Amino acid sequence: MDILECIRTRRSIRTYTDRPISEETLRELIGLGVKAATGSNEQPWGFAVIQDKDEIQRLSEETKGWLLEHLADYPYLEQYREWLNKPSYSVFNHAGTLLLIYGDTASHWYAYDGSLCAANIMLAAHSMGIGTCWIGFGEHILDTPEFKRVHNVPESYRLVCPMTLGYSKASLPPSERKEPRIFSWRKA
Repeated sequence: MDILECIRTRRSIRTYTDRPISEETLRELIGLGVKAATGSNEQPWGFAVIQDKDEIQRLSEETKGWLLEHLADYPYLEQYREWLNKPSYSVFNHAGTLLLIYGDTASHWYAYDGSLCAANIMLAAHSMGIGTCWIGFGEHILDTPEFKRVHNVPESYRLVCPMTLGYSKASLPPSERKEPRIFSWRKA
């Protein structure tokens, strides 16, 4: 698949098969991720990979509990209350792989660089037939000092992107998007 087709057809995937992603494939995806543009060539990214379904499920339950406890602090999440109260709902989509991209806060560019890295991984994964989804709900639990200590993430690193990966159960049509808002276009 060429890059333009990859960009046009990539979707966030939330239902995965049980087929595992190999360590070799994940290392290749991370290697492609770090080919991203990086401010001042600081390359401030770091990664944690979780492929233990029990741990992913436990983290989902912990995340759901935390979010329900703090909905008043994040009114924009109120729309998800029903999901969060469902025992069958998995924050991490029952995925077999959770990839966490962190950025070293010593770099002013860490959030930008980590986001560009995530985009590379998402596109590369799509080109390999692997689905991905950025999981915004994961930002609170997966960036705590306790979690980072267990996963050897240095204190100076902040979570940029929690991403699920897996082989998709279904094929989805390309996303429809609004026309871009172009505020200015100057020509000589």
